[in-house]
Amino acid sequence: MVTFYPGASPDVIASSVTAPLERQFGQVPGLNQMTSTSSQGASVITLQFVLDLNIDVAEQQVQAAINAATTFLPKDLQNPPIYSKTNPADAPILTLGLTSTALSLAKVEDLADTRLAQKISQLPGVGLVSISGGQKPAIRVQANPTALSGYGLRVAISDLVVRRPILSAGR
Repeated sequence: MVTFYPGASPDVIASSVTAPLERQFGQVPGLNQMTSTSSQGASVITLQFVLDLNIDVAEQQVQAAINAATTFLPKDLQNPPIYSKTNPADAPILTLGLTSTALSLAKVEDLADTRLAQKISQLPGVGLVSISGGQKPAIRVQANPTALSGYGLRVAISDLVVRRPILSAGR
């Protein structure tokens, strides 16, 4: 399972995304092992179930756990966690490279995401379609309104989500 939170540091990902999901997944019956990685802008959690558990039942339980965790995840999370029923030891059976001399990289990426990946994921036997490369820039600005006012600056709080009393910009 992958959850994207663009611009968030690994520490923020670990505490506000990975931990709440892990708490819910830890309650799923038949869970044999759980591993996770929190990195810049993304949380990756791998769940391994006991062999005699029906994978479709496990999928329903995972979806229920995600639903239960939603209230504990950041309110500005753009997309819900993405999960798939796969064997992480399996190698890809198809890899495509997409280029265009007529379309921008952003347009190629959008077409790959909205059309190609969705069509391929609907084919029988396909467990996971992933897209890598491209460009999806994100900038998160955290401002301390008190410090800014000391410099004679104002911030429209309705336009910002203030998480920590620091002034920083990151990618």
